[in-house]
Order: sequence, then structure tokens, then C-alpha cells
Amino acid sequence: MALALKILLIVLLVAIAVGLVVRVFRRPSNTPPVAVRQRMPKIVPLIGGLLTAIGFFLGLAGFLARLGTDPVPLRIGSVVVLLVGLLMLIAYRNRFVQPGRDAVRFRTVLGRESAMAYRDVTAHELTEVRGRPRLILHGSDGTTLRLDPSIYDLKPAFDALGYTARGSSGGRS
Repeated sequence: MALALKILLIVLLVAIAVGLVVRVFRRPSNTPPVAVRQRMPKIVPLIGGLLTAIGFFLGLAGFLARLGTDPVPLRIGSVVVLLVGLLMLIAYRNRFVQPGRDAVRFRTVLGRESAMAYRDVTAHELTEVRGRPRLILHGSDGTTLRLDPSIYDLKPAFDALGYTARGSSGGRS
């Protein structure tokens, strides 16, 4: 009976993993989207799914350990790995950036949706962090938005803020 339960759990987990991979790589429809929401790179949910699966298997091994062994470290590690994987999946699902002509709409990792009009940007800067470009926008309401132009297409934001070439600003700063 225990062997059948283990096999059933493994088959169920493999089916869920295949379903997630199919959903991530599914082709979009040919209808043009109303607004282009840019999400994190596709590697984020793949790593999140992999960590979730590893955490599940570690937990399975920790809770099905033989008597006489110390499964507590394995159980703790499995919970940590499982939670990190789930947090990566939730972050991918929640986070998006949508730069438009007049404002940039975005949702944080925790799910708070907001918009920052370019006329409300009090300061902006294009810096490098660990060799990667970073656009930092400070809004008049105290909101700070940090974006990586190599991940997201921020052409509307650059045009609205007066960037003529990468790194040079013709507008306010």
C-alpha cells in the first residue's frame, strides 16, 4: 500500500510539472493584446518549479525516512526549498511592468498594482548595478521604481523622460 501511494504521488508530481512547463511555453493567441504587460524572464518560473519539486521530494524523503535516522534537518531543508520555489512562482505571477506613452503601470512582487505618470517623476537616473543598467524612477508620492532596461522594453519611458541615447539625459533629472 505504501509503495502504491509513493508511485501515485510521484506520478501526480510529474503530471503537475509537465502541466507547468506546457503552460509556460504555450504559444500566445494571434489576437493583438490590449496592453503589453512585460513579466520577469521565463527562467524564473522554471527555477521556481524546479525548486518546488525538489522541496517536495526532499520532504517526501524526510517524512518517509526509516526509524533510527534523524530526518529533522531534511524536513527543515525541504520546507525552506519548497517555500523559496513557491515564492519565485508567486513573484513571477504577480510582477509586471507596462510602460506606456503617459505612464508606466506596474505590479510589485507582493501584488500591489500602481501607475507612475511620467509628469509625476521627480527624479530619475540611469545607473549600473553589478555591470547591468538600472533605471530608477522616483515619483512625487514617494514611490520608487527600479527597472532593468536589458530585461524590460522601456523605450516609451526613455522617450518620455528625454533620454536621447543610453546614459545621456536631455530631460529633467
